[in-house]
Amino acid sequence: MTRKAPPEFNVITNKDRVFTTDLTGKEPNLTVRSGGKDMTDALDDIQTTPASEDTVALAFQTVEATLRSENWFFETVRAELAKTAPLSDFPTVMGANGHDYLLHFTQFLFFLKALDCTDADAIANYIEAHNARMEALISDPDFTKSRNEFKKAIFRPVRKAKILDTIRTLRSPVFAIYEYGHLLIDEMSPKTTEKLIEDLRFGGILARRIDDRMSADQKRILIASTGFLEDTYRMSLLMQRRMIAMSLSDSEFRRSRE
Repeated sequence: MTRKAPPEFNVITNKDRVFTTDLTGKEPNLTVRSGGKDMTDALDDIQTTPASEDTVALAFQTVEATLRSENWFFETVRAELAKTAPLSDFPTVMGANGHDYLLHFTQFLFFLKALDCTDADAIANYIEAHNARMEALISDPDFTKSRNEFKKAIFRPVRKAKILDTIRTLRSPVFAIYEYGHLLIDEMSPKTTEKLIEDLRFGGILARRIDDRMSADQKRILIASTGFLEDTYRMSLLMQRRMIAMSLSDSEFRRSRE
């Protein structure tokens, strides 16, 4: 016996930020299925599985759930921005690649918190990993992007020290506009990140942070999240999880909870 198709998903919004806990309090219990060395072998493996039709159907349902939850996220952010001004006043968010830019920026904020990478020590390790990746890309003979641009994205000791001092003072991962740009250079150009931040600041989703305890530095315009992006993204993940769970048969659902 299989589950009935889920009813149309209705979202009840709440202006209060209540979704501030982890998605689950349990440790993840994942089953790793071995596959071929590449996607062709993996596809062959699926096609020879007795329940191949169910597997493919579930794969498409998972993709659909992902797309629907991401679309809900984007529509919710746009609705919030529209409270400030017409959506045409947010060119980067509403641009051809605005959906991707917004997701990349939000995921950066979300996973810093989700992975507990929020204090100075954790951010120091994150920056070192970022620097190592930048250096590896620059030294790759097949690298096709601007090496000079990626060299600028390497955080030198003095610059890194300023960031860590800011985090210790504010007790949260807050960065300057151009620092966000260099941390996200893998996903979009620093100029695009700057324009995206301008849109989100204008819409009240991001805010400038000023603290007299830190030395004045006109170039370091500190930007912090209000929490709206992370909360909305967290809700979209919960929606996605629910839709995927509703697509499982009773036996699959029971196995997923074991």
